Amino acid sequence: MIKIENLHKSFGKLEVLKGIDLEVKKGEIVVIIGSSGTGKSTLLRCLNYLEKPEEGKITIGDITVDAKTCDKKQVNELRKHSAMIFQNYNLFLNKNVLQNVMEPLVTAKKMNKNEAEKVAKHYLEQVGMSDKLKQYPATLSGGQQQRVAIARSLAVQPNVLLFDEPTSALDPEWVLEVLEVIRDLAKQHFTMIIVTHEMQFAKEVASRVIFMEKGVVVEEGTPEEVLENPKNSRTRAFLRLEKRKEDFKIVHSMNYEEMIPMFIEAGLEMEPNEKRPSGLLECYELIDNNTGKRVGGASLAYTCDEYVIKTVAIEKAYQGKGLGTDLVKTIMQDAKERGAKRIYLNAKVPEFYKTLGFTIVSHDEAPDISTCHLCHRYHNGCDSEIMMKDL
Repeated sequence: MIKIENLHKSFGKLEVLKGIDLEVKKGEIVVIIGSSGTGKSTLLRCLNYLEKPEEGKITIGDITVDAKTCDKKQVNELRKHSAMIFQNYNLFLNKNVLQNVMEPLVTAKKMNKNEAEKVAKHYLEQVGMSDKLKQYPATLSGGQQQRVAIARSLAVQPNVLLFDEPTSALDPEWVLEVLEVIRDLAKQHFTMIIVTHEMQFAKEVASRVIFMEKGVVVEEGTPEEVLENPKNSRTRAFLRLEKRKEDFKIVHSMNYEEMIPMFIEAGLEMEPNEKRPSGLLECYELIDNNTGKRVGGASLAYTCDEYVIKTVAIEKAYQGKGLGTDLVKTIMQDAKERGAKRIYLNAKVPEFYKTLGFTIVSHDEAPDISTCHLCHRYHNGCDSEIMMKDL
């Protein structure tokens, strides 16, 4: 049905796909998982030649295209056999729902408008959008727009549906309705390749799960094999991170005073009435999604022309789960987006921060930081270390 052989794709000097081999049988649902930047979306885009690979063969149905010898006619034939559903819908804003689904039928399939309208209405009914035919994309929710995009792809009757993180741009309330549409397609045995971060959904619908990292397939198998009993250590590390994302969230706020009891409970030496740090930019509250409880937190300040991570703490019952790493990485990314070239902190456990790339600096190397109260107990016998990381 679908065969990918030795597929390579680079952007400049960065090799994104490093010799991918993959076969997908008719009616099979293959779910691809992995961290951002691992080549998952690029693989889908190469499948229908939205991105042209440098090397490799792609077969869909009875059409085979070799990257090194293909011409435009062969590529156009290959594209007729697949349809891609993007994370940002890609609807025509100046056309209503019915017109959006009719468009590829009229332009690519060369149907007359009456026939195209009949087909479009059929598939819009299948995705639950038959009551929105005359509405325009701007009047629809994200979930409704994605359902229209799915109907448009179904209407051209492709051999395979390619879903590129179809729920990633949706508000949480619209995710379930889109996943339900895809579940219905799975029951009808449509051939699908789906890139997603929805692990529970992958368990439910996938025939096979593939974990990609750094442009290669690291592990593949049934959902039970890959998601519940992974053999590769890299797969296990990725799934632990995804589990943390399901169970915990980081909320941005300025609620420093409200976080003080949690800081004290986590073991920081603070006074209950302590004031917020000078130059406070943002607080980061770590919330347990199961209980709604604040179980950790930190803050970012800008003082004496330097960015400083302050008061990082995780409640003792939640330590050892990687949450501190997630918290610090989030703050570093935010600081970088604000324009920070380096970032400082005061560490009582320097070994932990060394694993994140921080190095110890002397007080002479960071005199402004110490005198600007990176740790206001520095002159009161605090035994912590000043640490720095280039961003």
